Amino acid sequence: MKLLKTDGVVIKKVDHSEADRSLTIFTKYYGMININIKGIRKSKKRHLNGADFFSVSNFIFYKKEEYYILSSFELTETFMDIRQDLDKINISFYILEVINSILVENETRVNLFKLLVNSFNFLDKNKLPIKDYLLICYFLITLINEEGISFQIKEGNYFDIENSIISTTVAPYKLTKLEKKIIIHLLNKEISIIQSFKPSTTEIKKLISVLEIYINYHLNTKINFKKFF
Repeated sequence: MKLLKTDGVVIKKVDHSEADRSLTIFTKYYGMININIKGIRKSKKRHLNGADFFSVSNFIFYKKEEYYILSSFELTETFMDIRQDLDKINISFYILEVINSILVENETRVNLFKLLVNSFNFLDKNKLPIKDYLLICYFLITLINEEGISFQIKEGNYFDIENSIISTTVAPYKLTKLEKKIIIHLLNKEISIIQSFKPSTTEIKKLISVLEIYINYHLNTKINFKKFF
């Protein structure tokens, strides 16, 4: 029996019977796996946050036939400020929904795992609400590149979703000058420059919607930010 050890984040949980919990865990080195933990909800141990949302834990498990069996786990990082802010909770659950919609079981996605943990770290520490929404845009833009569905940016503001290009050719979605500037600076990871534009929450949410449409079209997903707000 070979023990496997890796950091992981709970991305879905289902409580059943009186004390059991089924977890879907996004692990750093083994991708998405499913594990059932018996009796966990009756335990009084503090480390049990490690088997819940908004934390990073080190999991030790082994594989038996087609199933993963948990040996032990240890909480390594928890994001307490997220847990105490309703908007941050909703943003975090939205990010988890996006992750759940694109992951394939047992597929290693180290960069995507790092993006998820870094996003939670940012949400946990950030004090300016507008930056939380900018984080979503950054998350979606980075995801687009990670999934290999990046788009070209040329002169003009028309966003041709189907052909993956922003140009002067008329298309159903026309970006504002501000939206296009934000996209360009997000791609260059120039967050501080975006802040100087002083975009409104409404403008950021509109851009999130456009990026969602692009992702849903190319990945055949159904992510929807509005479900959470």
